[in-house]
Order: sequence, then structure tokens, then C-alpha cells
Amino acid sequence: MLEKLVGEKLKNDLTAKSADRLLTDLSAPQQQAGVGVHRNIPAADIGGANRAKRHQSRNIIELLSKKPLSKDAKSTVKAYNLIKNQLNWRGNLAIPPVSFLETVTAVFKNETDIALELPFFAGLNFIAAHLLYLNVSINFSDQIIKPDIWTIILSESGSAKTFANNVFEKAIDIKNLFDTGIQSSAKFIEELQKNNNGFWIRDEFAQLLKAMKTQSYLEELKDYLLKIYDNKTIMRKTLNREIIVENPALVLFALNVYSTYLQNISFEDILDGFAQRLNYVIAKQDPERPELSVALYPFKLLRETVKKSWKKIKFPRKDKTYILGKEAVKAFEESFYSYAATEAGKLPASFLRRTLFKSIKYSLIYHIILKKANKKEIDAEDITWAMRIILLHISDVKEVLENYGFSDLEKTIQKVENLKKKLAAQGKPIKTRDIISNVKEIRSVPEAKAILEIIYQT
Repeated sequence: MLEKLVGEKLKNDLTAKSADRLLTDLSAPQQQAGVGVHRNIPAADIGGANRAKRHQSRNIIELLSKKPLSKDAKSTVKAYNLIKNQLNWRGNLAIPPVSFLETVTAVFKNETDIALELPFFAGLNFIAAHLLYLNVSINFSDQIIKPDIWTIILSESGSAKTFANNVFEKAIDIKNLFDTGIQSSAKFIEELQKNNNGFWIRDEFAQLLKAMKTQSYLEELKDYLLKIYDNKTIMRKTLNREIIVENPALVLFALNVYSTYLQNISFEDILDGFAQRLNYVIAKQDPERPELSVALYPFKLLRETVKKSWKKIKFPRKDKTYILGKEAVKAFEESFYSYAATEAGKLPASFLRRTLFKSIKYSLIYHIILKKANKKEIDAEDITWAMRIILLHISDVKEVLENYGFSDLEKTIQKVENLKKKLAAQGKPIKTRDIISNVKEIRSVPEAKAILEIIYQT
């Protein structure tokens, strides 16, 4: 009865009320606590993060002027800072009562000082990986949607990312673990052929992304990953054989030190369409459980709690296909339009659409968490819970962008837009020399043209 009432309240929150109200409700606890992105980062890491931020911020306009940006990249830059960062932790409202997520998050909260994003998203990803292994999916309008979510956890060194993940790996017998030590495109495709629909857990993911740009033995990996995300057939020919992987899919659970991610992933990289495919999660220290407040973590207790709770999950049979019910479609559409009408709607259309669509994948996970494996229809309640995860990702990607100096860039763009309006009121078109004369941050014609391209981007 309690779960039903909670589900109804969530549905009302997202469909009858505005998403603005929900965003405000979700943001209240940690904003009041005054949690900032670097508040709990060791001094050495703060220095590294700040140096990376200063470097990126100082050179953004120069970068824009030297290399043409894609349409999506221009839209991302233009849209930045119109999104209000109203959300911080937060996760309690995305945790169904008396569920696997509640149990595993609670034991980490009570027994450790580890950021709760780590066990919470590990739990979600392990469920997604097992569903992918079982070949469970959603059929919507003859489109097969798999639970192949891609998550990247960003937290600072010493935050026990590896420890938390090891608890889940030791507690849960996952059959489809992907080789984590892939070091070349050739080895990757061989592993994918052997272990399609696998679970790829990758630490220091930024190093791999950087190597994809600089090392010849990894140059094909980006194309493979893009095809995997879209579930498109991959072919690789060698002198000895041809490798074909049809309908590829992976659940990706990537981990990275936050400050080194900023140092290794450039401004151009973060604007790339590939970056939009990742679900960003920033794991911050809980102000109620400060760092170093727990001396020893009880690994056995944590592992056994996760193990027992996992066994209580009622998973569906293999190859089961669910359908997106009419009420779920309605809830998705209402939430979609509601979000689009808020500050989140200022994201580039491609980015927001892609992000909101991920809620359908999450809805399958919540359908199982909510003990509805025997019900064929994904319903409005499932979508409603899933949309709360999307809000977390929107908030965190905004914060990641902020650390690349987007705030300063947006101020510059706003100055140019104000100048454009002023000149328009006088019946004059804006010209590059007007920008250079009136906006001190712009130093050359190419820089002025780059900003104008963003402003006129539609």
C-alpha cells in the first residue's frame, strides 16, 4: 500500500505539477548544507582541478576561433548557463521504499562515509547488466530498447570508488563481465564478439578516452563505441578473418577521479557528441557523514547485505520483452514537455532528447526493482521514478560543463547578445569590429566570428 501511495505521489509530482517544483524539492537538502564541487576535495586535487579549469576557461574563445565546431557543440555552448543548477543529493527521492536500492544505500550510509552515489548507481548498473545478460528488453512501436545504460562516476581520489565497486562484484555473481583491461581496438572487438551484451566496468576511463585520440591501436574504438550505443552491426576485417558482431550492446560503468577527468578531457572532447551518450554522476561527500568519520569499512557486512538483498530481486525469465503501456507513454510525454518548459529545456534539443529518452531504459530497471517482473506493461510509475534519475544526470553534466569555464564564456556570449540587441534597436546589424571594440574578452575577428556563429545557431 505504501509503495502504491508513493508511486501515485511521484506521478502527480511529474505530471500534474511543473518540473520546476520537483527540481526545487529535490535540490533543497544539500543546497541548504552548502555543498560545493570542491568542498571535500584534498588540497592537491583542488589545485589540479583549479589549474585545469583556469586553463580551459582562458583558452575557450581561442579554441572556438581556431577550429569550427559541430552544430551540437555550438548549441551546447549557447545553451550553457541557462540551466539552473537546482539539484544536489538528492538520491533519496529516487529510491523506492523497501527495495534493493534502499537496502544497499542504507548499509553504506550507516557503516561508511562513502558518497552514496557510489552504491546507488552501482546497484542500478548491476541490475541493468543482469537484465542485459538475460536479453530482457522493451518493445515500443517495434523498436527494441535494451537496458544498456552508460554511467561515468566522477569522484575524488580517496573516495573509495574501487572499494564500493568491489563490494558489489564480490556479492553478485555477474555472468557477463567484460574484460576490463582492454588495451587495443582489436582486443576490444574480440572481447565483444565473445561477450556481447556484457558488463564493462572500467576505471580511469578518461585515460582511455584520451588514448583513443592519440594512440593508433585505439583509433577505431570510438567508432565501435558509437555503433554499440546505437546497437548497429560492427565489422572488422583482418588478414586472417572477419569479425562481425550483430546487435551489439554493453552496460558501461566507468569510474574516474574528478580532477583528472577535467585535466585529461579537453574542451573539444566534452562538446563531442560521444560525451552526450554518457550519464554523468558526481559523487560528493555527504556533509552528514564527513570524510574520515569511519576508520574501517566492514567489507563482509556490506557484501553480505548486498548479496542477500540481490537474491530477493525477482528477475524475469530470459528473452522476456515488455511493452511500454499507454499510461507510460502518456507519463513520458507529459514529463518530456514539462522538462522542456523548464530551464532544462535550454539544453540543446539533441542533448535533452537523448537524455530524456534514457528514462525508458531506466524504467525497465525500476519495473524490476518495484517487483513487477510478471507484469508485461511498463507503467507510469516506472517512468516517473526513472525521470528522477534523469534530473540527477542533467544536474551533474551542468556542473561538469561549469568546470570547463562555461560560466565565463556564457557571460561573454551575453555581452555580445546585448550589444546585438542595442545595435538592432538603432537599425544596425552587428559586425565583428563592433564586438572587438565593445567586448574586451574578444580580441580578434576569428574570435568574434566564432561567438556570432554560436549566437546565430538554431
